[in-house]
Amino acid sequence: MVALSITFCRQLARARREKGMTQSALAEAVGCKQSAVSMFEAGRVEKLSRETVKKIASLLEVPWPQSADPQDTAPGPLPRGFCPNAFCPSNVPYAVNGELYFWPRRQPEADGTRCACCGEILETRCPACGAPVSAGACCTRCGAPRIANPLPPETDPEAWAARRRTAIAQWLTLTRHEPPPGDLPAEAFENPIHGLTTRSGR
Repeated sequence: MVALSITFCRQLARARREKGMTQSALAEAVGCKQSAVSMFEAGRVEKLSRETVKKIASLLEVPWPQSADPQDTAPGPLPRGFCPNAFCPSNVPYAVNGELYFWPRRQPEADGTRCACCGEILETRCPACGAPVSAGACCTRCGAPRIANPLPPETDPEAWAARRRTAIAQWLTLTRHEPPPGDLPAEAFENPIHGLTTRSGR
């Protein structure tokens, strides 16, 4: 299924305003929440189902874009997957607003099924919505993190992520001229339950 474009979201929002219809009235007419309509019009296309969006387009007399429908349903090659192991050095951690995320590094083999760093089976779809993977720490369709935060809640995400990035950078320096070896530095697979920096500093 091809995702709807932000341009189409804005087109629907403009048509609604031209008809003098509020977001609440539109939501009631198609059977959804006003907040969902608001987020959809802002470009969060995943907030409304395709069926609901088609109802909105029909109600507002906006033509459905051909580019929004699948053109080729034949199965193709699977995309390069990501390692779901949060402690694998193939996943680079960072924090945003106190939340921990992991940016999966690209796996070396396009058709590989195992992580080149830790041997874990690769994921090729979003664990939350099932969409095919793309670059980034979060799914571009539903927004869910690809890799869940496995750390205790008292852990300081900024400090832990900084320590991990340092260890991963050291590992990358050691392996710069080779594919990821089995001979990784201990810090790269360090058990994060030991030596944690907590939010309280203890």
